[in-house]
Amino acid sequence: MARTLCTSISAHQLLPTRRSPYMVAAMSSMSAEEEDEARERRLAEIEFVRSAYGEDEAWVVDEKLIYRRLLVSSSDGNVINVLLSLTMPDGYPIDEEAILVIDARISDDAVGASSSSCTAKNMRKMVMDSLPSLIEACRLSALEYVGSESIFAVLSRADEWISVDFVDIVESSNHINTDDANEVEIISKCDNGLVLGRRLIHSHHIIAQSKRKAVVELADQYNLGGYSKIGWPGVIVIEGEESDCMAYVDEIRSMRWQHLAVRGEEQLAVRDQDELEQTRVLPNKMQELGDDMSCIAERCKDAGLEELFLTSMKIYSKKESVSSDASKDSTESSSYSYGALCHVDHMRDGKGYRKWLRKASAAAGCKLLVKASDSNVKRPLIIVSILGEESDVRRVLKRWRTSRVDVDSAGKPCLERMMTVLTEGRLSLPRHKNVDMDSLDQEDQLIVSDQTLCDILEVIGGTEWLNEIESLMHLR
Repeated sequence: MARTLCTSISAHQLLPTRRSPYMVAAMSSMSAEEEDEARERRLAEIEFVRSAYGEDEAWVVDEKLIYRRLLVSSSDGNVINVLLSLTMPDGYPIDEEAILVIDARISDDAVGASSSSCTAKNMRKMVMDSLPSLIEACRLSALEYVGSESIFAVLSRADEWISVDFVDIVESSNHINTDDANEVEIISKCDNGLVLGRRLIHSHHIIAQSKRKAVVELADQYNLGGYSKIGWPGVIVIEGEESDCMAYVDEIRSMRWQHLAVRGEEQLAVRDQDELEQTRVLPNKMQELGDDMSCIAERCKDAGLEELFLTSMKIYSKKESVSSDASKDSTESSSYSYGALCHVDHMRDGKGYRKWLRKASAAAGCKLLVKASDSNVKRPLIIVSILGEESDVRRVLKRWRTSRVDVDSAGKPCLERMMTVLTEGRLSLPRHKNVDMDSLDQEDQLIVSDQTLCDILEVIGGTEWLNEIESLMHLR
């Protein structure tokens, strides 16, 4: 069905090509040799697209325009076709000013359940409203690779948006809709309609000074308190009058984010303003925390908001009493249920490489451990461990293989061709819970002895991981 739909689309039915001003500007400053090189590299990316995707999944027009068909599906069988377009300007990928022109729209082709149903129309509207988020995420990904090939990175980010970001958008909408009835009931029980509200907002990252400043100052403007955890990922917890929480979320969403979603919320009916202030459990002023997730987790737990914090990891529990130990076990087992043990032959730009790994792992909600053993050898034995949910770990591995994480002998960014996954699978033993991954993965603790490395990996992955690392050591 999908292939038939693809072949029925003619060139004039596709997305309009928007010519970037960089297309002209970039060419004017390039030599004929550079133009030839740029064209060859564009053709190489086109060849990759044709070999990596089926004819109904992606296609190329005039060696400049790439279309990728994305299928956004819902649990009730409705599927919406989204056409993503990537236009390669002249000068791309050599010229740093020649940036991919990215756009997207909903295709009129329908797949799955009847597009005339009420749920299908709601689904279509939700996808339509979310397209700016998809475009922005892809554009930010393209900007990360300015001056080099970025097609695959952008297409991978688009796939990630479908499987992660849009799922968050739907879940956030469902939670809000589910809680609407409860909110009405809460307000109806309160003569003056005064409600204490809380929100947990999850972001891909909070790094820019302007964003960090806005998060704090906006909370002060709406008389909200709470915490803002910066870094990858970003987490904001707010508390105050419900109407102020709603206004804060609306204003925060209006800013440009790679990804941002409300993952948890609470409402409590109060009699008056005095009771509202007495019911608060978070600081009255927004406090910015560092990039350590355990810090905000501990603050929320101390305030009795552990369940609200767990929503940052998509753990939604019923409103029932749960001991802190049980909640902690649930969180850890959910976070560390799957692992990958990898060997990296070398890292030319070690600091930048490790920074990229930590950033990619944190963005996927995974734990990372990088260790190097240089006992009696000229070249260190570099081992990378990634722990998390299976889908998250595999997403990090896929991104690792397709991103420019290191530099070559000439100092130019390059793909990793000498990374080997030694073993990958479910962690059957819960012994990894005894390891503080965050404290172990520190730059000043990078180099360890062979024995220490073996001990750490055995605790995390059991005898299977131990056997793999010992076999690798014997080959040196």
